[in-house]
Parts: sequence; structure tokens; C-alpha cells
Amino acid sequence: MDAKSNEKPAPSSARGPRRKPVVIDFHAHFMTQEVFDATYKLSVLGKLRASAENTGAVRSFPDALIQPMTDLGVRLRAMDKMGVDIQVVSPNILHQCTYALDAEEGLRLERLNNDHVADMVAKAPDRLIGIGSVPLQDTASAIAEMDRLVGDLKLKGVIVASRVNDMELGDARLRPFWKKAEALDIPVFVHPAGNPDPRLQRHSMLISLGQPLEEAFAQTSLIYDGVLDECPNLKIAFAHGGGFIPYYAGRFDWMYRRGSTSQMKADFSTYLRSFYYETVLFNPDILEHLAEKVDASHIMLGSDFPFGEADPVAFLQSARQISEASREAILGANAARFLAIKI
Repeated sequence: MDAKSNEKPAPSSARGPRRKPVVIDFHAHFMTQEVFDATYKLSVLGKLRASAENTGAVRSFPDALIQPMTDLGVRLRAMDKMGVDIQVVSPNILHQCTYALDAEEGLRLERLNNDHVADMVAKAPDRLIGIGSVPLQDTASAIAEMDRLVGDLKLKGVIVASRVNDMELGDARLRPFWKKAEALDIPVFVHPAGNPDPRLQRHSMLISLGQPLEEAFAQTSLIYDGVLDECPNLKIAFAHGGGFIPYYAGRFDWMYRRGSTSQMKADFSTYLRSFYYETVLFNPDILEHLAEKVDASHIMLGSDFPFGEADPVAFLQSARQISEASREAILGANAARFLAIKI
């Protein structure tokens, strides 16, 4: 007789080992070489670098950053090192924005981007989730490509820049795009493609000051220009912890209370709680404030791979003022809910 046959079964209420949360990195980039070759020289960063060197030539992009965005094996090994189970991969729109091109060429390149990310996901379906991109300089083309990337390619979201050339995201010309995204129930990830102000050329302020400033402009436009009121079921996420405004919303709320923005149905802070955010903030106390301001259920783990946070899980865990349960949800469950996927 087996020596274990006399052992009593464990009580039905006994708990097994606690299941490890699935870790989802919502903010990670890929590069499509042909798209990059066509767009980098036109990008804000490319122009600033050329101007800074006074040569008219764009400085070459570092191979150390290209490889993680183009080599699947390198990406997966980096994910393992970071403790990330799933990456949500989106085009590196800071360097690969097609909006400066004509609509036909923009659509061709965006289709390359979307086919590329769909192929990446097909090679590692248990590790990658794809977000596509569209030529937003032409609303009709953008809508058609959004239909394709959702319907044919089965991508789970779309990334847009914080403005379309000189057009803000709340512009009436873009309203059909937002209404279509709401109808498709497709999440939209707003990630700046850079601010062209030459004052940002010094001290790498395009990144430190320009990107969060662009996110602020995008949020104010979507709110003040009525997109959120007209499309109340839109799912929108912002990069880099939402930029500046979640940490300075009081002034916007004050403007509402004094009647300066009477077109709004609620104060600015109320609208901010409609958006989703990620954790690429680099200071745990700022992340803690964000969780208090907008609710931790609307925050997702992010790394800005391969540019940003090298250890996003450890960074999140260092934000001790956020409850353990909320930190666990930020690791993956919030992103799964936002993207409507099962984990």
C-alpha cells in the first residue's frame, strides 16, 4: 500500500500557492525599417538633431535602440529579464509618424506598420499584443485602416500622436475618427510625436518638457473641444503618466468654477478620470499622486521599451502608498480590462 494512502485529504477550504499575476507592459515600441527610413528625417527629433549639428544631416539612430525594436529574440529576452509576461507593442511614433506625408503614402506606410506588428504577434502570440497606427492626416483613410487592423489583422488598439500636424485632436475634422473608434470599442493610445518649438532643442527638452506638454495639449483639446462629451464610451490611454495635467489639475478646475469653460459638463478632474494612464513616471511619489488623482484602476504598467524604465515592476512596487491590491491590478489586470483580453 502507498505510504500516502493513510494521509487525510486537505480540507476543502485549504488554499494552494498564490497565483502570480500576469505582468503586462502596455507601453513598448517596435520599428518598421522602411517606415523609419521615410519618416525619421521628417520627425521633430530628426529635424532638431540635424539643426543642432548644423549640418542639415540627421544623426544616425543608435543600433542599441534599433535592435530591441526589430529583433524578436532580443525583445523576448529583455522581457524575461524585466519580468514581463506580455508586451503591448506599438509603433515608435516619435520617429515613425507619417502625418507629414501625403495621405496615399501615409496609408501605404501605416499598412506596412500594421502588417509588421501582426506578423510579430503571430510569431509570439503568448507574449505579444499588437497596437496599430493610421494616417490621421486623412480621416477617411484613417478610418478605413482602423477597420482593417481590427477586423483583418486582429490588433487590439490604435496609437495616435498628440496632434496631427497643426490640427489638435479635438478638431471637428477628426470627429468621425473618434466616433468610429468608439463604435468599434477599440482602445486609442495617445503618444506624442514631438513638439517642434525650437526652444526644446537645448538640454534634450524635447523629451523632458516637450512630450508631457504635448500630452497636456491633447487632453485639453479632447476635453474642451467636446470629444469626450460626444463619445462618452471612448477608451483612451495616455503615455508617460498623462503628462503634466494630472499633477496640476486644480488650476483647470478653478477655470471651470469661475465659468471660463462653461461648455464642460463637469470639472476638469472629472474628465481626467475617464482616461487611462501608464507608469512611466520615474518617481514613485508622482505615481502615487496619479493613483490618488485618477484612481489606480485606470493605471497600467509601462516601460516605454526600449527607451524608458528598465525595471518597471520594481518601480511600481516602490510606490508603497498604493495598496498592494491596486499594485497587483496595475501589473496586468487593468491593461487586460482596457484591451478587452483574457489573462
